[in-house]
Amino acid sequence: MKNINQSKFKTRHQRLKRHSGQILNDIFKVLFMLTGIFTVTLLMIYGYCSVISVSYFGIRETSVRGCKELTEKDILNLASIKPSQNILAVNAEAITDKIKNNPWIKDVYVGREFPERLVIEVQERKAVALVKKDNSFYLLDLDGVVFKKLESSDESDLPALTGCYHEGKLNPHLLSKSLELLRYLSASKEFPNIRSIAEVHVDEVFGLSLFTDNGLCLRLGYDHYENKIKRLIPVMADLERRNIHLKYLLIDLADPTKITVQKKNILPPAEPERPAKGYRT
Repeated sequence: MKNINQSKFKTRHQRLKRHSGQILNDIFKVLFMLTGIFTVTLLMIYGYCSVISVSYFGIRETSVRGCKELTEKDILNLASIKPSQNILAVNAEAITDKIKNNPWIKDVYVGREFPERLVIEVQERKAVALVKKDNSFYLLDLDGVVFKKLESSDESDLPALTGCYHEGKLNPHLLSKSLELLRYLSASKEFPNIRSIAEVHVDEVFGLSLFTDNGLCLRLGYDHYENKIKRLIPVMADLERRNIHLKYLLIDLADPTKITVQKKNILPPAEPERPAKGYRT
């Protein structure tokens, strides 16, 4: 019995010794791996610090692209890039955020052209109309974003968009319809340049009306603007042949079955208003 117990004890002792050796071996492997990782990390940090400190990668040129409303100087002032800053140390995200603080900026890309050129490419908003809100005008882009209040330094030769705000609240549906018309007019070759439009007025009942610089009013209603403008062309030609001036004319294109032309001159009180002239289609 004693020999059996001694044999079991020796077996357990040998088994524990083997396990202990395996555990120590695993511990050494882990320590070796951690030491290797730590060493590589230190080398990488040292290498990075060395690279960003050498003058070879210092910024010697900043290229600004895409400016129209803003100048290159405006963008550089917004970016606040330090002179001779290392190109690898530039925080592109921080520069992007700074430039986007300007309301004219829609998007920004900051890139590097090694070894010494930083590239800033901006996408500006394009103002297509002035939106009247209360007693002030704001710039509107084709995406429907009212992005800044009109200032004296801004271009004001844009059509004024009225009727979209009621008691200080924007009507998204009316704005959407107005934008649809502005998109068509900005690309249309059949209608005179959009710069000749002084105002686009939108009404929940009557729809959209255009007022040109020479006093012509076009009532378009809602939708199908392209077809309505095409129907207008022969009417304009007929009015020109009749030597009828377009100033202060109201041309109603909202009805798909006819076009009504009405003179809007101010008449003496005793004289009745002239009847409307209809063009059947």
